[in-house]
Amino acid sequence: MFVEVMIYHFQISSQESQNFRLEVELDGKHSFFDFHSIIQKSLGFESHQLASFFISDKKWMKLKEISMLDMGINGSPFFIMQKTKLAELIKPTGQKLIYTFDFLNDRSFFIELTGIIMKKNLNESLVTLKQGDTPVQVIGEEVIEQEPAVLIEEEVYMDFGELDDYTEIFGEMDDF
Repeated sequence: MFVEVMIYHFQISSQESQNFRLEVELDGKHSFFDFHSIIQKSLGFESHQLASFFISDKKWMKLKEISMLDMGINGSPFFIMQKTKLAELIKPTGQKLIYTFDFLNDRSFFIELTGIIMKKNLNESLVTLKQGDTPVQVIGEEVIEQEPAVLIEEEVYMDFGELDDYTEIFGEMDDF
């Protein structure tokens, strides 16, 4: 006997690049960190930048934050990407999310749940479509494609100073 699970199909778009579209599928047992990772990897983003998901209403108003870091907020519900499974917060009726990937410039992707697929299993998250111009991760850090560098071996001479300087500072060395 196998248990069917829900596979979430998400469509990701950007206001900065009208032709950009990314579609991914994740299992309900995947964490928001898995979701974050597939976005980062598929777009070639560097993973050291802070990011957060926000559950939003139909008008894209932020309701709940799912953060990369534990901010230590006490008293109010707080969600961390690594510990929060998609099935815990995703509602099957057209859920909308905001994925903020550049906090300094308040830049985000808009994510919509466009379908739920009943499958046996989905171990790895999956990119089903990537098209258009991907926005840069951080404004001011334009991606520059460079030709591969040709490595030239050079002899390196180290100058450790004169022995007299050493003895002046540290004194004579004793032979063992």
